[in-house]
Amino acid sequence: MRRSMLSVVVALSATLALASCAMPADDPNFVEGAAVAGEETAADTAVDPELLASALLAPTSIGVDVPLTAPPAAGSLIVSLSDGSEFDTLLNTSMAEAAAAIGWEFTEVPGAETVESAPAAFEEALALNPAGIRISGRYVDFLATQLADAEAAGVAVICTGCSGEPTGAIKNTSIDGDAQNALWGQILASYVIANQAAEEVAGIEVFTLPVPALVTFNAEFVNTLASLCRDCSAIESEVDTTDLSMVPTFIADTMSTSLGRWALLDSGELSTDVPAALADALVLEPTVLIGRGANARDITSLVDLAASGAVPPESGSTEATPEAAAALQAWTALPVPVMAWRVIDQFARVLAGDAPADGLLPSQLLNVTNVADAVLDENGNYLGIANYRELFTALWGVK
Repeated sequence: MRRSMLSVVVALSATLALASCAMPADDPNFVEGAAVAGEETAADTAVDPELLASALLAPTSIGVDVPLTAPPAAGSLIVSLSDGSEFDTLLNTSMAEAAAAIGWEFTEVPGAETVESAPAAFEEALALNPAGIRISGRYVDFLATQLADAEAAGVAVICTGCSGEPTGAIKNTSIDGDAQNALWGQILASYVIANQAAEEVAGIEVFTLPVPALVTFNAEFVNTLASLCRDCSAIESEVDTTDLSMVPTFIADTMSTSLGRWALLDSGELSTDVPAALADALVLEPTVLIGRGANARDITSLVDLAASGAVPPESGSTEATPEAAAALQAWTALPVPVMAWRVIDQFARVLAGDAPADGLLPSQLLNVTNVADAVLDENGNYLGIANYRELFTALWGVK
């Protein structure tokens, strides 16, 4: 597992309770450009209270409100690759439901578990002569030949979790793309700074998956953190995706040597068994777990905390107990079922020659103060919008 510095300043004192000081240039820990004691520096940017307040509110839109110019013709085949994860399983199940509602056929092609196996899975999908293929940004960089073949065959590709602008066969990258992930990064960085303990210089360990859109998320988180707290730090730890069962131990071991108290998971795919591992870890201070894309278990944990009467400590509080840390847990919500319907909606627009929709997914920041009112499906997955199916079918002109 690789660890790399993400922030411009790293607090190297025995505790992060005090602000770090700049060091002489011949000191190996000196960071060029860091403030020297006594020098005047620009003030930190204040946390935008409206950003956090609005992030906690329930969403009111599925992110698209423009009807198709005409109901889509029935019979198109949409294929989605699968890496076998819970995320892809839920996404593809919901895509199949949406495709049926629009009058299309849907097939899931397994085998995209690794970047080495993804090209063969894409080739299998392309051999089905579909109208469109959904892929993940996790392996998009390894599909150059296959995407060229798709472009030559006139097959549209939509990439979820991609960064940058669409090109070639890839017709859209906005769903779970740069804009969405940049906003989530801003929200979580603001949440950390707004909930620092008294005189804390926040130290955040960022546990990440190698996905292009998550690079955007991590960069925006760090940039926002740096603007809000010049002396705060974030260190990236990229997890080994070949064996996710080792992630809880890795996170617990990392936090046991960390000078900070914040652990950021940039995907709910990493959170399985992590709370239990952190509870057993020997840490300097109880760990506050925050993340992007809460899964059903993460949300259930928040629901249980809220039901127990947990209340986040006041901003600037010196309280450092396991209960206080648990009550500060927060996640941005990723509505995977709605996201799946957005993918089918996007294919409908692309295939019809309509402009793609680039609105944000319905989402909000979930913590113990609002999770009890979050809109979930019967399995505890976040939806945000209860009647999303009816809203989509109305846009498509189908019943």
